[in-house]
Amino acid sequence: MKHHCITYFISIYLRCFQLYHFNCSAMTDPVERTNRFYIEMSRKVLSEKEYELLQKLLIEKITRQQAALLYGISMEQIDQVYKRTYNKVKSATEILGEIDHYKKRLQELKNDAKNAAFPIKKMEIKLTEDPDRSRILQESTFVFSNKMLHFFADLELHTIGQLAEIPLNNFHLFRGFKMQLKKELVAFIVFENIERHFKGFSTWKKKLIEQ
Repeated sequence: MKHHCITYFISIYLRCFQLYHFNCSAMTDPVERTNRFYIEMSRKVLSEKEYELLQKLLIEKITRQQAALLYGISMEQIDQVYKRTYNKVKSATEILGEIDHYKKRLQELKNDAKNAAFPIKKMEIKLTEDPDRSRILQESTFVFSNKMLHFFADLELHTIGQLAEIPLNNFHLFRGFKMQLKKELVAFIVFENIERHFKGFSTWKKKLIEQ
């Protein structure tokens, strides 16, 4: 129900703004512009008689006395129409205000999401700029042992870039990564001439791993 109400008032809001801007293009009097907008905002929330009376008073500028004679109602009834109109339009504009607030908040969340994604995009651009990092490990002409291939599979490592993301000093923490696998990894890195992608490689390759 609330969804239908919001949709309904959005349609009013958009329609009023279209008519308001169109009708105000030739208006220079701010009072007349305000009255016109007030009338358009009232169109969907007033009865036909209330809307017609309000238009006579605000747009055609007839007096309250003339309106009372024209519609056969008292001055007090005209004041009541004004009051009902104000309350109805006020409720509609409050809902529109909430809609504007949530629209702004939604845009803020979208901007936050874009900003959060920026580092990822930046990294992706970096990867595409360096063809070595996107190369598939098993497409190398270097001959890996079955043990190394299982090691890559266990860690779900498929590219040189993924392999280079692991700090070299962390490899010995992985189960099964002993000196023999380290020698093979060093040989692979040297074979492919990709030492630049592995920070601290020259020092790390000389360190022994406790068996």
